[in-house]
Amino acid sequence: MKWEEVRELYPNQFVLLKDLKSHIENDKKIIDEVALIRTIEDKEASKLLVKCKGDIFVFHTAKEELVIQRVENWLRYEMCNML
Repeated sequence: MKWEEVRELYPNQFVLLKDLKSHIENDKKIIDEVALIRTIEDKEASKLLVKCKGDIFVFHTAKEELVIQRVENWLRYEMCNML
């Protein structure tokens, strides 16, 4: 599913997503396709945000682009999870 579809179906909500296809552009990870796992209540979002790892993540549909933080920080985070 494309990000635009998720935004249209679930406006102004937090969603739990799985990265199906992504690429790196400059220093950012751009998510091209996702699988929607479920919508998330606002009060639950921050709890899930810190628990997610790998290709599962939380995002808010108010954001126009589905871009994950700087790759340098993302790679550091992924490497720390491997230790």
